[in-house]
Amino acid sequence: MYKYYFLLLCVVISFSTTAQNNNRIRINNAITKAYEENKYVFVNYRTTSCKLSEKMGLQMNSPTCKPLFDNSYIVVDIVVPKEKAANYFQKSSIVSGNEDEKKSSGFPFWYILDNYGNFIEVSMNINDNNIGYPSTEKEVDNFIEVIRKTSKLTESSLTVMANSFHELNNPEQLTSK
Repeated sequence: MYKYYFLLLCVVISFSTTAQNNNRIRINNAITKAYEENKYVFVNYRTTSCKLSEKMGLQMNSPTCKPLFDNSYIVVDIVVPKEKAANYFQKSSIVSGNEDEKKSSGFPFWYILDNYGNFIEVSMNINDNNIGYPSTEKEVDNFIEVIRKTSKLTESSLTVMANSFHELNNPEQLTSK
């Protein structure tokens, strides 16, 4: 339930400043291109002050994963400056005031739109916590399930992507998942 409020908040926030208006234009252009190419739009919000945001950016642009993402998505990478990151998402103050929710609503945050601009998936799990960068095995599994539902990737490609996330999360032990 909260994730829909959060998405509404993201849309409202996206219209509030010039930089964010530029982001809205970028997203609209991506939707147009996605329609032309029969793909979805993967919008990834990250910040320069967050290590998990950095890992997500590295992972999505890695030689292993970038072609996989590009196969099914038009990716819009939105980098929020460090000085604006703390106040960028204000989910908790609008929804419930719960401090735990505020901690879970940060960066990276991503969502997937269809090629008409409708929300398909969001980086919130069933407990309305932002998984952002999938750093645990369960989060990677949840992330791959989202990718499975919204992409054209084969099972072998999904396995390659999952292994890439597992390897970056646990470089000392490769998984055979």
